[in-house]
Amino acid sequence: MLIVTNNPKFNEPEYKNKYIVEIIDTDYLGILEKSRDYIHKGYELLTHPLYGSVKPYETVYRTLVLKEGSVISFTSLELIEEAMATAKKFYAMNKNYNWTESILEDFQVVDKDLIDNTLARI
Repeated sequence: MLIVTNNPKFNEPEYKNKYIVEIIDTDYLGILEKSRDYIHKGYELLTHPLYGSVKPYETVYRTLVLKEGSVISFTSLELIEEAMATAKKFYAMNKNYNWTESILEDFQVVDKDLIDNTLARI
């Protein structure tokens, strides 16, 4: 399995020893775009790109889990494209929040917890 994220909480041995982890210095939309690139290479989404009730403008962190396949998953491609359109729509509403370090830490924890719960069921 492949974890694509901008969340530094995934830069730990518990993840790197079990999964392929790609931590990218990008924003929420950048993670969606990178995951779309993997889907074009045959990977399939194992997590929904808009999981949880956290909207794209309410956090800066996004983590997606994919598995390698041999053909393009059109379901995954449709999901990621729809998520990108939604994120772009929310970005247009962005109020240019100036998040504190404490809030950024909270965003990391929420993102990590959502993924941890998913990984426990995969």
